[in-house]
Amino acid sequence: MTDPIRRGGDDPRAAATARAAKDGAKAKQQAARLRAALREREARVHELERRLAALEGSTTVQFGRLVAGAARNPTRRGTRLPKELYRLWRKRSAPVAAPKTTDAGQVRLDPVARSEDRLLVAAPYDGIVVAGILGARAAETLAAHAKVIRLYPHDAMIALESADADLLVVDAAAGAPGEAWAYLGVPGMYDRDRALDDVRALAASRDLPLVLWNGRDDGAAAVPATLATLHWDAVAATPGRLAELLGAPLEPAR
Repeated sequence: MTDPIRRGGDDPRAAATARAAKDGAKAKQQAARLRAALREREARVHELERRLAALEGSTTVQFGRLVAGAARNPTRRGTRLPKELYRLWRKRSAPVAAPKTTDAGQVRLDPVARSEDRLLVAAPYDGIVVAGILGARAAETLAAHAKVIRLYPHDAMIALESADADLLVVDAAAGAPGEAWAYLGVPGMYDRDRALDDVRALAASRDLPLVLWNGRDDGAAAVPATLATLHWDAVAATPGRLAELLGAPLEPAR
């Protein structure tokens, strides 16, 4: 006796194949939607990057920061103003990418608080402003006596260029494991060394004192060799030493 002939709709293998094809089609549609969403997000990120670069490079913004800094503290910063204005004037013709705007899908961001925004408030900070490549301990020590703007490897140049700092402080312990500048000064860490060199060059062009901070108890032995061989205007271990360099009193940060 022969088996009855199965109809196509009753074949379990055909049903499984149909379900698999249906699931595969759904997966492809979902993947296509995710790719489209990713492209849209990337386009928005690029748009925000262009807008941020245009804002940071705006001559008007930089001019306002320089003049505001000199006005609130003419003794220390007024002498640097002509040189910095001349440097800004020479850069005025540099091409700046204009941000692209679209009426649809325009992104609105919440304001981000930055340390240099103190120039825009009615009662700006009048004490010493320290821009630094700092470890956690040094940052905490200095923050009790001055305004501290910490520089990080990914945005050190942007932050320093837009900050109204009085001096650049590099902590000998900033390269400790676990810190933002981990392994700074260790041979072979070229990205950290290059970032440090760029920051030092920018600080020197603005006549900012270069200070090596060594707050460790074991003194000079704690300074990595690559940092010890660099030129420093001073070596400091206490906030009072920074005040002596600038000839200004220390004030608790507000």
